[in-house]
Amino acid sequence: MPDPTPSKAADARQQEEVIETFPASDPLASAAGTGARAVPPAAMQGSPPEPLPGAVTLRRDFADAEAAKLALEGLVRDGPVDRRAAEIGGEAAGTLRLRVPPADAERIEALLARA
Repeated sequence: MPDPTPSKAADARQQEEVIETFPASDPLASAAGTGARAVPPAAMQGSPPEPLPGAVTLRRDFADAEAAKLALEGLVRDGPVDRRAAEIGGEAAGTLRLRVPPADAERIEALLARA
């Protein structure tokens, strides 16, 4: 009958296999504090949108912030709408406000009404 406890060699082999499967996007714990990222997080977040000349503000109230967020996701995909030019909240938690170019205002307003 085989021994039910794994050998030290099997443990070492399994540990090596686990290390080899570590996701490349996550730095090893020892490298985390040494600046292992290729791009600083602030650079990935992007800059605030530049003010649109003559931008039209569209607004719609939803039942809650989650419904407004789902509507915004659909508008970003279908519009397309710049997510940085959108705001959820304000007077009510479910209020969605968008700043859109004047040429797109009518089309996006129709999409917003269907959201």
